[in-house]
Amino acid sequence: MLDYLVTWVEGDEVEYRIIPADELAELVEADKRYIVVPLH
Repeated sequence: MLDYLVTWVEGDEVEYRIIPADELAELVEADKRYIVVPLH
């Protein structure tokens, strides 16, 4: 299964998570902008 590196900004901090593809939809919130990169 493919994993993704997901990054976003929370205030002054940059947050990130490495998550599997099947959990990607659970992480996304409408009020945030994300950078999503597949990890090979």
